Amino acid sequence: MPQVLKRENITISIGEYQKDGVTKQRYKTIGELVTMQNDDSSVYQFGELWGPTGGTKFNVYEQQDRNQNNTQGFQQPQQQAPQQGFQQPPQQGYPQR
Repeated sequence: MPQVLKRENITISIGEYQKDGVTKQRYKTIGELVTMQNDDSSVYQFGELWGPTGGTKFNVYEQQDRNQNNTQGFQQPQQQAPQQGFQQPPQQGYPQR
């Protein structure tokens, strides 16, 4: 049965305050990251971000080398040369002037 290895808070800095003449950061917890271990000793992570409209769950995946062919997950779009100037798309149903 999978077991929890670690639970971590996800925080952001929302300001500063003074305490005993020292400037300190004020933080707000906005989510949680959980690290789990499967029975086969493989480790995986997932979490949840909390906001005013509720929580958003997410998964964590190891980054792939950009030079390798990646057959699953996110793939980089092909780079296109920038086009010069503004090009108006052709309008359908109206005569061109």
